[in-house]
Amino acid sequence: MSGGEGDGRARFWRKIRNVVSWLLNSALIATVFGSLVLSGLLWLYHGFSQPPPVTAVTTLMDKEATAAQKHDTSVVGRIYAPGAVVTDAACQTPDKSQTWVGYVQISRRYKGLQGIVWLRHLYAQVTWEPDNSDATTAAVTAETVGVLAPTTSKGKQQSIVGHELWTFALTNGHWLVTSFTYNLCLPPSGA
Repeated sequence: MSGGEGDGRARFWRKIRNVVSWLLNSALIATVFGSLVLSGLLWLYHGFSQPPPVTAVTTLMDKEATAAQKHDTSVVGRIYAPGAVVTDAACQTPDKSQTWVGYVQISRRYKGLQGIVWLRHLYAQVTWEPDNSDATTAAVTAETVGVLAPTTSKGKQQSIVGHELWTFALTNGHWLVTSFTYNLCLPPSGA
């Protein structure tokens, strides 16, 4: 190695040392650097401590709506927990309330549904437990909006709206529906 190369490396490291020394001795630069480091740490902390995205459960709700429209029983084992409960609370006719428990009964429900022109679960409000990245359960309130097909050739389509309550559990790394109650009556306001 020639003497020029050694001198060049020494000059390079002296310049680096001078720049680092200037950065660390400058109050303004130290403040900016400290702010950037703190912001980065806070971003990392909040990124890892936030609950799952709402889509973790609303995607399952969308799949349920599609399955109901298509009478698709193949989705049952993919979106519901084995002991899941589905309840039609029959708000306006409580004596007609029905409950289906487990894959077999829930599949029967899908097969027996009236024709559905379209169906959506809207305005989902999700509550996580615990409310951080360790969430293992979720509760969701939403609204049912849809249109039922006529039951006779001379019948008319029927609009449907209602209130829903869902619960979900994180099972083996996947979110699953543990309960779905629809056609709920809300208590009077102020109650």
